[in-house]
Amino acid sequence: MIEFDEKLKDEIYACWLGKAIAGGLGAPFEGVPDSPNLKPEDLLIDTSPNDDLELQLLWLILAEKYGMEVDADKLSQAWLNIIKYGMDEYGVAIWNLRRGLKPPLTGYVDNFFIDGMGAAIRSEIWACLYPGKPKAAAYFASCDACVDHWGNGVWAEIFLAAAESNAFVCESAQEALKAGLEHIPESCNASKVVKYVMEMYSEGFDLGQIRENILKQFGSHNFTDCVMNLGFIVASLLYGEGDFEKTVLAAINFGCDTDCTAATAGSFLGILYGTKIIPAKWKSVVNDKLSVSDFLLSEPIPKTIIELTDRTFALAKTMSINPDIDKTFPPYVPLSDVRYPFAPNEWLIITDGKQCVENFEGIHLDISKFTKNNSDIDLMTTITVSEDVDGQLMLCAATGITAWLDGRQILNYHGRRKPIPAFHRTEGGGSIPVFLRAGKPYSLKIRLRFCRPPLTLTAALGDMNNQYILGTKFTAQIQ
Repeated sequence: MIEFDEKLKDEIYACWLGKAIAGGLGAPFEGVPDSPNLKPEDLLIDTSPNDDLELQLLWLILAEKYGMEVDADKLSQAWLNIIKYGMDEYGVAIWNLRRGLKPPLTGYVDNFFIDGMGAAIRSEIWACLYPGKPKAAAYFASCDACVDHWGNGVWAEIFLAAAESNAFVCESAQEALKAGLEHIPESCNASKVVKYVMEMYSEGFDLGQIRENILKQFGSHNFTDCVMNLGFIVASLLYGEGDFEKTVLAAINFGCDTDCTAATAGSFLGILYGTKIIPAKWKSVVNDKLSVSDFLLSEPIPKTIIELTDRTFALAKTMSINPDIDKTFPPYVPLSDVRYPFAPNEWLIITDGKQCVENFEGIHLDISKFTKNNSDIDLMTTITVSEDVDGQLMLCAATGITAWLDGRQILNYHGRRKPIPAFHRTEGGGSIPVFLRAGKPYSLKIRLRFCRPPLTLTAALGDMNNQYILGTKFTAQIQ
């Protein structure tokens, strides 16, 4: 039974404080592919704004406004009208909303990053609003996550929200993590990686072995993959043994999405043990401040961690007497066999002396059926935009790629890296600055070298803030 007393308020405060501190400690190493092998004296903190925390400030405002009526559609309005992020799944979700799609389609359509960490890092608000009520926390986490994720990307936030809600009434991280597993299916990879790490922990594997095994079984070339990083979070909590700095250091030394893994582990410990667990030296650096991006400054968000705590605590207390708090919440069911309308996306494909016009669904072109005999493939289309674009053209594939725009070579890439189709960190190709006039046709030719299946080409147009451009058309015809 949860008591709304000073102990609970201290745990909520420690959750937000742990999130701010640990996220700042992990930020300088975000995306490192290998372990940075830090020692405690190597830690440094970045106090810049971090999406791990600041997005949850918006969710608090919406929860204050709508109470238990908050849902994916209401959350999506903040994405559409307030949030300015363009990276990864955030940018795709905003683009889909601008195209008129609704959740959960917004988290699925054209989204390479369905398994990104962007939702998992937003779990704490639901745990703190529903402490000791994991079913409610899990449900609202699913409403949140499906706006910009699908499948494991949603299951990861559901798991963490339920585990963190349980952490308010559990004695250890291991107990809370096991309880969190009850809210996601055993068949999903989010569940499998948690169990896998727990098994290795019980068998006495060291952190180096655990890192190697997680990467072997669940590793991804995308450093923000939630399954891999969820394994790192769980391992850090188990091996940190309730020590804040030891736990955060372990999360960072796993590498990959270090700001997210460290922040989540830090907030988890805060819920379990309260502010006594957090070293004074890091408290003094943060000094109760909330750093936020410019687009949030005009919103009625909390200005300090103390204010964030007070408002979270007050709303959680109000929610606790809501007669719907113990109702049966509908489970998350991932979309399947989705069909939806697209803008024209036609390409002329030439291979082995043959040519045809192919219509593709979305910006990720599956051309596997054209990959024969390790040969080259030429793809041609005409790009037209409805408004002048001073932006960037993203092209990437898991093979050699050369591209020409109106006959001028704009890309010649043969790194053979697996593609990451994100404007700000494109792998397997590049994002090339372009200026396109409204209504003017621009010919785009792409040559892919030594093609083997499976093979996908991504082609998309964005602005310089990494937002996808509306009104972009790709059309082609037989020559």
